[in-house]
Amino acid sequence: MNLNLLKLSTALAVAATSTPKLAQAWGGRGHDSICEAAVFLVKNPNLKEYLQNKPHIMGHLCNVPDVHWKSLSDDSRKFGDPTHFIDAEILGLKITQIPTDYQKIVDTYTGSENKFQDGSKIFSVPKELGSVWWRADQFYRRAIEEGKKAKSSPTPTGSKEEQNETLPYNQAVYQMTVNMGLMGHFVGDASQPFHNTTDYDGYAANHGGIHAYYEDTAVSYFDSDLVSQITKRAHKMKSPSFLKPKSVIEKMRLFSELSANDIKSVLKADPIIKPSQLKIEKGMSLKTPAERQPGSVGNKRFQKLIIDQMARSSLMLAHLWDSAYEEAGQPVAKAYKSYRYPLTPEFVMPDYFDTPVEIIKKK
Repeated sequence: MNLNLLKLSTALAVAATSTPKLAQAWGGRGHDSICEAAVFLVKNPNLKEYLQNKPHIMGHLCNVPDVHWKSLSDDSRKFGDPTHFIDAEILGLKITQIPTDYQKIVDTYTGSENKFQDGSKIFSVPKELGSVWWRADQFYRRAIEEGKKAKSSPTPTGSKEEQNETLPYNQAVYQMTVNMGLMGHFVGDASQPFHNTTDYDGYAANHGGIHAYYEDTAVSYFDSDLVSQITKRAHKMKSPSFLKPKSVIEKMRLFSELSANDIKSVLKADPIIKPSQLKIEKGMSLKTPAERQPGSVGNKRFQKLIIDQMARSSLMLAHLWDSAYEEAGQPVAKAYKSYRYPLTPEFVMPDYFDTPVEIIKKK
């Protein structure tokens, strides 16, 4: 490795470890649009009938992890924030080579060499690798569990029972809906290219600041027909490869690979005026983001890429909603008439790795 490349690698490593990933994939409008579009892509007629007047609710739920949950306690941020991305580079693996058993990854790679950061070891797999695929799978499993409860519970009889929040059927359908919506956020995360790379803000490619510019600034310049554009594009995607694997995690893994493959195209279209800079001074990383043309220009250049990525995300999400609902036995969801609104769902801890074991290994 030559001296200049070594300096860049060191700077990127310091930046990666000192700067938390606070960017919100697709921003509020993007996540909302993906989940609203998914409602119109659901195929199961019973589920479609239930969701067709709830695109606003699903859009809201899909934003909860980036809004409400990030305003909660330190533990919620500590365990929640790293569930929004996947950084395969730290393992020295291609995305498609990452195992599907998360606890096995934790056991195998904790304390091993960080392949992205020279001379350092992986301190915490959940924090450094991320776990967006497993997070989506967690809410998929939770939706199935609640759907099965709804299937086995008597439906309400009369308006009084319809508004009774303690009725087992009402509780189960409500929670099934909440978990489906929360799942949508992480499916959306995986469709954003820069949530699938350690160089999540483009500084290694001299495109620093690309993350928010791409997912939020450029998206804000779409007209009012964004959901319609996403839906129309998704309808044209016939038998997409990412829906073919059997498990949710395998689907998400292939999905992430497709998103990561778009990074080169995004960087090529990035309307840069002046490249970004990243250097180390006294052990601190100093970042100067790239200068860019206005977001309206970025929107025009990125438009096809963004619509394609969001359409893939909506299609994947609708497919997972259908699958979860059918695996739950297709409960009669249309009998749910409660006015209860899922404004601030409680934070859900990740359940796919042994937290106590991870804490012990940190010591």
